[in-house]
Amino acid sequence: MLTIGVLGNVGSGKTALLQKLANWWQTQGRQVEGFLAIAGVRAPGAAGAPRYDLEMLNGGKRFSYAVRDESLHPPYRFDETAASTLNLWADGLERGKAPSLMIIDEFGPVEADGGGHVSLWSRILGAKPEVLAVAVRKGLEGAIQTRLGTQFDVLIDVDSPGAWESLRQACVAHSDWMRIGLYGGGAGGFEASVGAILHGVRMPLRGLFMASTQSAIMTYAAHGLGHRRRVVWVAFIAASLKALSPTGDRLRPMLAITLQGLLFGGSITLAGWNIVGAAMGGFLIGVWSAIQGVALQYLFVGSNVIRAYDSAIQWIAKQLSVGSLGFLALVFGWSLVCGAVTSGLTVLAWKRREKMPARLHDAVFKTPKGVILDPKPASASGAMRRGVKDILRPLFWMPVLIVVGITIATGSPLESALWIIVRAAAVGFVLFSAVRAFDMHRFIQWLKHRGYWGPALAYERAVVRIRGEAGTSPKPKTGPGPSE
Repeated sequence: MLTIGVLGNVGSGKTALLQKLANWWQTQGRQVEGFLAIAGVRAPGAAGAPRYDLEMLNGGKRFSYAVRDESLHPPYRFDETAASTLNLWADGLERGKAPSLMIIDEFGPVEADGGGHVSLWSRILGAKPEVLAVAVRKGLEGAIQTRLGTQFDVLIDVDSPGAWESLRQACVAHSDWMRIGLYGGGAGGFEASVGAILHGVRMPLRGLFMASTQSAIMTYAAHGLGHRRRVVWVAFIAASLKALSPTGDRLRPMLAITLQGLLFGGSITLAGWNIVGAAMGGFLIGVWSAIQGVALQYLFVGSNVIRAYDSAIQWIAKQLSVGSLGFLALVFGWSLVCGAVTSGLTVLAWKRREKMPARLHDAVFKTPKGVILDPKPASASGAMRRGVKDILRPLFWMPVLIVVGITIATGSPLESALWIIVRAAAVGFVLFSAVRAFDMHRFIQWLKHRGYWGPALAYERAVVRIRGEAGTSPKPKTGPGPSE
C-alpha cells in the first residue's frame, strides 16, 4: 500500500487536488473510495469555513459534517449523525473488495489530538487499498504520523510547483512497483521451487534453462511498466528472496539473477524497448549463464582457475592428438551458443508479450508449494556459523580441489596450492556469512528511510506473495497501470 500525505494550510487547495486525483483515477476505470470535506464559502481573511460537508466518493452521498462554533476549541461542532455514518462506512470496508484508491480529507488539529478521523484509521488500513491519499494540515504532519503510527511514503506540498504532477506520477509509479513486486515474487518462487528441483537432480543445462526463463519473465514484466528500466528490480527481488532460503546454495543463484537483471535492464535502456533491446538482453543473459561458473570460481581462487583449466585442456588435446584449443576459446564458443539460445527465446517472448503462455504463467504465479523462507535473519554470530557450514560443503570444495590438483600436477610449488585453498576459504566465508546475515525487513526499512518507497513496496508485495499470505496470486495485467 502506498500512503501519500497531501500537505497544505486552510484553504490552500488540498481538497481540490484530491478531487482532481479522484476524477483522474476514475477516468482510468478504477475504483475510488473515501470522502472529501467540502468547505462552505469563506469570508475574506477567515481562518476556516463556516461549515463543512462530507461527500462520499463511492456513491456521491453528501451530508453535513461540522459547523463553526467560536465557543469551542477547535471552533467546530461536529454532527453526530455524520460520525455514525462514517463509522458504518468504515465497518463495511473490510467486507468489500480492496479499493484501488482511498482518499481521506482531512487530518488536522482534531486528529492530532486523537479525535475525529483517527477512530477510522485501523479500519481504513484493514481495507488494504492500493493507494491511500490523505489531506494533512501543514505543520501537523509529524504529530499526525506519530498519532497514526504510520509514516507517509510520500509527502506532497500543495503549494509546491508541480504538486499535481508529483501526485499523479506517484500513482503511476505505484502501479509499476506493484507489478514489479508481483513478478519479482513470481521469479523468486520459480527459482526456489523449480530451480531448486533442477539443481537438486543436477540436470544438464539447468543454468541455461533458468537463465532463459528469467529473461522471458523480465520481458513479460517490462511490457506492462510505465518505465521499462525498473524491470531490473524484478531480478533484484528474486535474488533477495533466494537469500531467505534456509537450505541449498544461495550465493551462486543470487549473483546470477542479479547480473541477469542488470544486463537485461542495461540492454533495453541502451537499445530501447524493441526487438533489438530484448534480443541483446537475452543474448547477454545467455552469455552470462555460460561463464558464471567460471566467474564465481575466479572470485574464489583468482586467475589460477584459468591457468589450471587451460593446462588441463592442452594436456587432453595432446593425449588425443587433436589440435590445440585453449580454455578461453572453448568458453567463448560455448558462450555464443548459450547467448543465441537465450536471445531467441527472449525474442519469442517479446513477440508474444501481450500474453504469457499458460504453462509459464502457472509456474510463476501460482502460489508455490514447498517454498520455505527463513522466519528471521541470523544474528552476526549465527551468520558466521552458517558461513562456516557453507564452506564445508563438498560441492564448494570440489572445483577448488580440482584447480589445486592441476596446479600441483603442472609443477607449481606447494605454497601456490595452499594459497588457493586459503583464499577460497577466506572469500567463501566472508561472502556466505554476508548472505546469511541478510535481513529483508531491515533492508525494506532502509529503502523507505532513504526515500525509495517504490522498491520497498515491491519487496513487501513479493514477500507476501511468495509466503502465500495473500492467498491466490492475482493475475498480472498485460498493460501499464494508470496512464502517464
